[in-house]
Amino acid sequence: MNLQQTKNRIQSIRSTQKITKAMELVSISKVKKAKEIHFQFTPFYQEMITIMNYISNHLEDKKNALFSYNEESNKNLTIIVSSSLGLCGGYNHNLYHFVETQLNQKEDELMIIGIKGIYYFKNQGYKIVRSIEDFPPFHLKEKMSTQLANIVLKKFQQKKYRKIQMIYTKYVNSLTFNPTLVQLLPIIKTKTDNKMHKALLMEPSAKEVCQSFIPFYLSCIIKNFLFESVLSEQASRRVAMENATKNASELEEQLMIEYHKTRQAMITQEISEITGSSS
Repeated sequence: MNLQQTKNRIQSIRSTQKITKAMELVSISKVKKAKEIHFQFTPFYQEMITIMNYISNHLEDKKNALFSYNEESNKNLTIIVSSSLGLCGGYNHNLYHFVETQLNQKEDELMIIGIKGIYYFKNQGYKIVRSIEDFPPFHLKEKMSTQLANIVLKKFQQKKYRKIQMIYTKYVNSLTFNPTLVQLLPIIKTKTDNKMHKALLMEPSAKEVCQSFIPFYLSCIIKNFLFESVLSEQASRRVAMENATKNASELEEQLMIEYHKTRQAMITQEISEITGSSS
């Protein structure tokens, strides 16, 4: 590589570095906002789960359809939350790998959120029954979660699927994001501490309260999973852009050393030629 080529490459790397640094700063801002929203919503989400567990454990109807697998169908519906934008490191790749290890391609049907996931699973031959390309901003997540809750509830009550589940990316910390599978329907009963809700009264009955509460409960947990997915995506993008900026700096440093070595060699050669000609 000659001197001019090295110089051009250095300029190109510097331009790329400016872009990755700008994207890193944008991602830092978005991660901060996403963390704040998720932090505010988490206590509400946890309380919804506690209430749902309490109600379900006090149902007299032990054969409620929403708490039992639909054995009339052998198909499952899985909602998958991917991203609509790239440059987010291994966020989507890890999600794809996890999905492929968890699902039966022949039996399971998919509902995909995010353009990246739609294109990937379509090319892989999965059956996509519904796709949502546009991932809404935070203030519209409630609308999307309510729509999804109504859709899955209706499909399960129509006995189209044995179970309905969701795969999203769980935010652990700023460097760790794990694809996670959760079951939406049928609702899984878990034991609760009755002391927490000793004075909780349900009128007119636990069954009627449950029927009214379930759509709201589903909307709430789906909304939380959407929040976590967005937070994980932005955090993953921040890490990717930080690494890209760091790699660009290291490559620029190496090329600068190469540039100076080449330039020094050229100067030395010119001096030698001048000295040789004068003698």
